[in-house]
Amino acid sequence: MNYRLAEQITFLLLRHHYVVVPQLGGFIREVLPASYNADKAIAYPPSAELHFNQELTHSDGLLEERYALLLGLSLRRARLVLEEEVKQLRHALIQMGTIELPGIGTLQMSASGVVSFVPQPSSPATLGASYGYTSLTLPRLAQQRTIETAEVVSPAPREKGDYILLRFSKRALGYAAAVAFVALSLIPWGRGAESERSYQAGFTPTSYSAEQLFGTATLEEKKPEVVDIPQEQGLQYCSEQDNRYHIIIATEPTKERLESYYKQAVSELGTKDIQAYCSRTGKVIRLSVASFDSSDAAYTFLNSFVKEHPSYSTAWVFRNN
Repeated sequence: MNYRLAEQITFLLLRHHYVVVPQLGGFIREVLPASYNADKAIAYPPSAELHFNQELTHSDGLLEERYALLLGLSLRRARLVLEEEVKQLRHALIQMGTIELPGIGTLQMSASGVVSFVPQPSSPATLGASYGYTSLTLPRLAQQRTIETAEVVSPAPREKGDYILLRFSKRALGYAAAVAFVALSLIPWGRGAESERSYQAGFTPTSYSAEQLFGTATLEEKKPEVVDIPQEQGLQYCSEQDNRYHIIIATEPTKERLESYYKQAVSELGTKDIQAYCSRTGKVIRLSVASFDSSDAAYTFLNSFVKEHPSYSTAWVFRNN
């Protein structure tokens, strides 16, 4: 029973971002961008991470349609078959406290009824090979050095006669002309007499005359007043694992894309108490609008948050551990 349900969930996760199991919860596939290892010179394809949200219990119709196509039944009969399998799964989960979904991960239920999820590292829904991607060896290209080769001009045979031929290159003649122009411009052509007469006509006022002309009072230099303008505090980035339950509204691979989403969220939600948390792998950054110590408080806030802001219906709970 669990094998068929897990197989169909994996089939749908390969084609959709999330799949809802009625009366159980939703499995979310978070896409991770491609990466490059400079030390190994290997480019890794995009991958994904699986998460579970217990609050996503309303059926999205994907599993019903898949069961109807697989078993050749109507949607109503397929829904009854699916509800029976989910009922058996929940019963086994309550009795044993943990149950494994092959190819997806392990579900665990606490004494208070909270379901947690541990994803399987080699799940087909998270591997790039499932989408036809593979790792590539991409060594860095060596820097190309251009070598300038000088053209060798063979001298023409000398002509016999009474004339002496001197051969100069155009570049050498240009250098010589530039040097001659600079030397001629530095020669003081007829400026000595004028400068001497101007010096003789000048005078230096005594201190007494200077006091009569300008006075003894000194002007104080006014310094411009410096006004401290408070700088607007931007998005705060955190990388530590605080083991809290965060309400995630966005997941982006770069800070530039996350900053634009942050500005949009501030204008729509009217709050600046939003923080960014980097993943342990450093591949993605998650935007958290709130955090709580317990999962019950986090899911309670998520329900009210989604009702108040329908545009953030894809928000989910993430435990930062």
